[in-house]
Amino acid sequence: MGHRIGRARASVLAASLVGGSADVLDFLLPLWAGVELRASPAQVGALVALELAVSVLTRPLAGWLADTRERTRVAAVGALLYGLGCLGYAVAPGLALAWVAAAATGAGGALLWVSVRAVTAERLAGDDAAFARLFSAVALASWVTWVPAMVLLPAVGYRGLFACFGVVCLVGAGLLVVPVALPGAGPVVPGGRVRDDVRRFWPLLAVVALTGAAESGVGLLLLLHLQGAFDLEVVEIALVFLPGGIALTVLPGPLHRLTRRWGRRPVYAVALCGSAVFAASLAAAPGPLVIAGAWVLTSAAWAALTPIHEAAVAELSATSRTGRGMSLLSNAALAGGAVGSASAGALYGATSWAVVCVTLAAVLLVGAAAGPWALRRIGLRDRPSPVPVAGDPAR
Repeated sequence: MGHRIGRARASVLAASLVGGSADVLDFLLPLWAGVELRASPAQVGALVALELAVSVLTRPLAGWLADTRERTRVAAVGALLYGLGCLGYAVAPGLALAWVAAAATGAGGALLWVSVRAVTAERLAGDDAAFARLFSAVALASWVTWVPAMVLLPAVGYRGLFACFGVVCLVGAGLLVVPVALPGAGPVVPGGRVRDDVRRFWPLLAVVALTGAAESGVGLLLLLHLQGAFDLEVVEIALVFLPGGIALTVLPGPLHRLTRRWGRRPVYAVALCGSAVFAASLAAAPGPLVIAGAWVLTSAAWAALTPIHEAAVAELSATSRTGRGMSLLSNAALAGGAVGSASAGALYGATSWAVVCVTLAAVLLVGAAAGPWALRRIGLRDRPSPVPVAGDPAR
């Protein structure tokens, strides 16, 4: 047990270091590519899309490795690749090396996050809030990273900041190498077939993709609105998102306690209804201060739902393995996010601001109804409690 707790803590710390760097990198990368590489909008979009595509394609391999190899070692390779990708951005003279860096960060992120979530699943037997704690720790690292990043950016520039991110990720990789493997944790063959797992989890995967599409669309619209309607600078936009970032840090624990008391299905419905209220409120085009406060509703929804999704896969991964289940879950979210961003951008250019906001709010309300049904359909217990995770011995 001591080894397992040590591995879990190392995984959370490393994920926080990489996750905090990744959040700021994702925000600054399009700006850097456009300004310093003089990339066209199409090239910037392709660069971002390449990282996403590689991440999606790598996740099945990441799930297999997380189920057949020592998980912290797989996560260490992921953190190493992500760090090398950040360093690649820092020295890239043009788009050619930036493509390579995007592929490295995409593959590294897949290996890291699938493995870290599989390690976290090992703790559910004694801590039903394990995924809420992981979510909170990574969220804390994300918004804490924003402060020094915005201070350093004028002094060191984009490249200097990317180099700092690379070093931080390499430190995270080092932390993951330290914990020793659990005794007797040798390679195993994951049980069942992938299509059997897809068939089993499809209601949850469909809802995750649907809500991911709506949430990513809302996030994109918010950026467009803040930049276009209010002409805010990068730091000002970051300040609008800051209350939501703080909420992501402090709310997972309390929301998990509510989930334990009320049940997963009621919390799921209420959370998405709150997010729908925020999306609809954007149609009234409120000012940045009102948006900053209302954004907390969407952040609260993520803080409640993400641990529920991850715990569901961990608890029900009996014939498959946790790594494979986590890869399916994260790919559903990524696919939904890609569709949502593209659709919201297209709708934003073709119709009115208010219509897009109301449309996304309606999608979230559909998710509020479909989510509880999906949880019931896959056979998930409504109230979480510390119980052994099926079919996933400690690794």
